[in-house]
Amino acid sequence: MAVVEISKIQVRRGQENQTGIPALAGGEFGWAADTEHLYIGLRRDDGGARDANVRILTENDLIVSNLFDSSIAANYTYRNDTDPPITAHPVTGIAYVRDINRKIDDFVSIRDFGVIGQGGAIIESELIQAAIDHLFLDPLKNTTYFGTYTAKVLYFPAGVYNIDQPILVPAYTTIVGDGIGKTIINLKGTNSSAIQTIDADTNNIYTNRVTFDTGNMSSGPAQPNYLHVQSLTIRYSPDIGVANCLPLVSLDCSENATFRDVKFAGNHYIGDNIDPGHSGITIRGYAGAENLTVSSNNTLIDNCEFDGFYHCVISNFDIINPVIQNSQFYNSVRGISFNSEIDEEATTGPRGARILNNRFVKINQQAIYVGDSANGYTTDNVIMNNRYYNVGNLNYGRTSTTGTSVITLGNGDVSMNDWFDRQEYQDTNFGNIDVNYVPFIAGPAVINDLSVKTFSIYAGATVILRLPITGSSQNLTVNYKLTKGSPGAYTIDRIGKLNIYLQPGDTPNDTNILDEYTYIFGEGDIKWNLAVAGSRSYYELSLLTLLNELTLEFQTNLMI
Repeated sequence: MAVVEISKIQVRRGQENQTGIPALAGGEFGWAADTEHLYIGLRRDDGGARDANVRILTENDLIVSNLFDSSIAANYTYRNDTDPPITAHPVTGIAYVRDINRKIDDFVSIRDFGVIGQGGAIIESELIQAAIDHLFLDPLKNTTYFGTYTAKVLYFPAGVYNIDQPILVPAYTTIVGDGIGKTIINLKGTNSSAIQTIDADTNNIYTNRVTFDTGNMSSGPAQPNYLHVQSLTIRYSPDIGVANCLPLVSLDCSENATFRDVKFAGNHYIGDNIDPGHSGITIRGYAGAENLTVSSNNTLIDNCEFDGFYHCVISNFDIINPVIQNSQFYNSVRGISFNSEIDEEATTGPRGARILNNRFVKINQQAIYVGDSANGYTTDNVIMNNRYYNVGNLNYGRTSTTGTSVITLGNGDVSMNDWFDRQEYQDTNFGNIDVNYVPFIAGPAVINDLSVKTFSIYAGATVILRLPITGSSQNLTVNYKLTKGSPGAYTIDRIGKLNIYLQPGDTPNDTNILDEYTYIFGEGDIKWNLAVAGSRSYYELSLLTLLNELTLEFQTNLMI
């Protein structure tokens, strides 16, 4: 049907507060002049879901004092997906009603506080700090540990947020972005961190904020615990260089902090070994009598990326139980540094670290460095299932004749099932003595390789293992199985354990090897030999036999 002209639409008119709104016919309008409400009729006869007058939002409804005022029933009611939707509990009859303002405030964007995140020359430090203060410096914290505002999540939409001073974060601060490379917190100032935890004094929370560098942070409700940062990039601005910098994140006296899916980006270039302050995260805490210690414990760094730092993660303090897992470390002087010899301050730690399933690529010195604590405490750090590519080679590649260890461990630490391209290179170049074997692990530690390696053995001598010569004695245990034939038809089936003692400076001979074995079919007529290439700093373990087509399987455990 073509509409030629509409000159005037007639509606029913009246005063809602005096007569109410009559039942309108389907499609009929009703205008209440006194309340400025507009209605349209809905009828089942026309195919509607119910018989009712449906109110239409008008300009008058958009006035904040009206639409968001719970006193005039501008409410949100939860409805399920049934038809018709159920808005009340089927037994109690209670409807789930909230005012619209509280409903909208469930989702808090940094842009609600005037922050635009458009990069350029705009600095937004103060606006971001105001948002953090408003949401997480909870005025109810002096009466209840978990107050009203601390439950919120502050969302940073995709954008570049320039800051030139640290964002000070109290307990329960939760910041979530749109993802790595999408939401970017861009630090444009030197001598400043991007994020620093604070101790919020409950007596005057907005003015008395204690930092690690300005006073003694305390334990209790004011301690900055349960920080959560996720799905964004934190970086030094590319235009500030590497000098006179503080770590991007200063995690001070904070328990149960979490960084997940965060990229930390620096400007350090591989080979540049200056400016140790240009780092990703520093974890700090106070040491003292047990009841006075305020440490940073149970930190979780998960699925993060670090690129271009002196230290990616550093702590010279008595922190306990940090977990660093599933993360990537690139183009830095050191990856993870605990109790560095540059600035030793710890007396008992760091302790109980779990460094798991990470990848280290082009790290100039050690991927993981654990120095000795002042009193020699056992640190109980476990390094497991990590992979190391071109690490500790002083930027000359894995064929370098000089370098550092890939890992340096402390008293009581253990490496389990780690993979080193340095070791692989040596193990695939038996007979080649052109490259020194710089130890891949240094320190009083245990290296437990859980993998089982397999060799085909033929008559003569077959090199199966190469070990670096270190400045200390080593004890190597090799569990092995030697077979010939097929299952059920073995002609040789021998299982044994080698105990090899390596003393620095001695020339290896047969007395260094103790072979404890048993056999089911045939002894195998074999002999183990340990030779030394002192000029190239490694030992080679060989198996000698007159037989052909033997299969050797072995697994190693080394104490250094």
